[in-house]
Amino acid sequence: MFLEKFKSLYCFQKNCRTHTPATSDNEPHIPTTPMYTDGGYGWVVVASCFVVSGLTSSIIKAFGVFFLDVQEHFDEASSNVAWVTSIVAAVFHLFAPVTSALSIPFTHRVIIMIGGLLSMLGMLLGSFGISLIWMYATTGLLLGIGVSFSWIPAVSMVSQYFTERRPLANAIASSGECVFTFLFSPLVKWLVEEMSWQGAMAIIGAIQLNLCVCGALMRPYQPRRRKASSKLSPDTSKVDIYNLATAEKLPLVDLSLFKLPEFVFFTLYGLFNVIGYFIPSIYLVPHALSNGVEDYRAAFLLSFGSVADLVGRIGCGWFANLGLLKNMRLLTIVTTLLGVNLMLFSIATSYWLLTIFSCLFGFFYGASVSLLITVFIDVVGISKLDNALGLSLFFRSIGCLLGPPLAGALVDITEEYSNGFHVAGLAVLISAVFLVMTDYVMSRAEKKSPLTKEEELAQTEMCISVGAVQGEKMTDKLNVAEVNEVNE
Repeated sequence: MFLEKFKSLYCFQKNCRTHTPATSDNEPHIPTTPMYTDGGYGWVVVASCFVVSGLTSSIIKAFGVFFLDVQEHFDEASSNVAWVTSIVAAVFHLFAPVTSALSIPFTHRVIIMIGGLLSMLGMLLGSFGISLIWMYATTGLLLGIGVSFSWIPAVSMVSQYFTERRPLANAIASSGECVFTFLFSPLVKWLVEEMSWQGAMAIIGAIQLNLCVCGALMRPYQPRRRKASSKLSPDTSKVDIYNLATAEKLPLVDLSLFKLPEFVFFTLYGLFNVIGYFIPSIYLVPHALSNGVEDYRAAFLLSFGSVADLVGRIGCGWFANLGLLKNMRLLTIVTTLLGVNLMLFSIATSYWLLTIFSCLFGFFYGASVSLLITVFIDVVGISKLDNALGLSLFFRSIGCLLGPPLAGALVDITEEYSNGFHVAGLAVLISAVFLVMTDYVMSRAEKKSPLTKEEELAQTEMCISVGAVQGEKMTDKLNVAEVNEVNE
């Protein structure tokens, strides 16, 4: 009796991966159904992801405030100092498949907490300022791994708890980046003036320990149990097949995704698009200072952009939730406008023009980020999100690694910080072309096999990677098990 109770408790804590019945002995067991709550504890997960997003992405953006101080401390060229941010962003994306794979056996909660510890160590050890190579290895490598371990599982958890409100939930969760950027930009500038850039980095590292608290709040999603019945409906069979299939086989790295042309094009979109994400945050403050803007006013440009970022995320998430325009096409429009804005950034030489362009960049950037996960799910489905996100971010690391140093080399040659924005704008416009190609492939596929709204929702919630043969096998197992239990 004691062993049976212990086994039942262990099964519940493991997210019911084994199908030990929790009902009475005479009642046939029906596997759990992945019904989304679209609320409840899901909002706690959204709040935790909000803080995780703020304590990871905003730190990368805030490095622009450190830029000139670090460059002066080591007496290095702009391109060499830019490698610190490049390594952070590249390692963050490079470790994405590893993070996705580790989240399956160790749970998202544990991985996020480990990421918080690594992020703190990366900032703290980097604050010693021994050499630029030392910063590459600490602030670059350790912080990059920590950000990857924290951000990716947190985003995945939000998608597990929401389906109909997913665009809005993702927009709220990702808006932590802009809120924390708004707060951190003047805070970091004040810390640098009060206790140097090294002391500021140490304090930020201590703040990042709060990622461990956020990880602890990430309760694993528990599917709701359906009431037992003597007959399986067709819809129930599909969902149960999904549960049995994913419980038996869940590949850590699903390379079959590269057989999907829409996934390949969307991955190429991410590779070019990420270049335009990090270059402006690095060179905005130096560009403003080179045009005679005062230190604090230059730092506040990041804050103004983060406010517009928040408006873009929430507003675009709300608009996407209305369903008036396909998410993919809305993302294409926003990405194109973002690229045009970056290409025209060089004409901003006065403080007011810099403020306007910073706000436009923040709005379009926030709108595109709020749509990213939702569109990703439209491309590959919720069942493949972890694997697809990991593989896509792995290739985005190429853009992270090459973008800022390439812009830095151009800045060193021309001695104009504005040229860095040209590199970012051109890359973003190229990425918009791949979005058009992705939309074209998906539209053709929809015309060949049109689905109703109900079928699309069922397809999103099912594991499409399980073949028809395996599906029939799972159905047979369910029917045989049900007959045996009823006979007993």
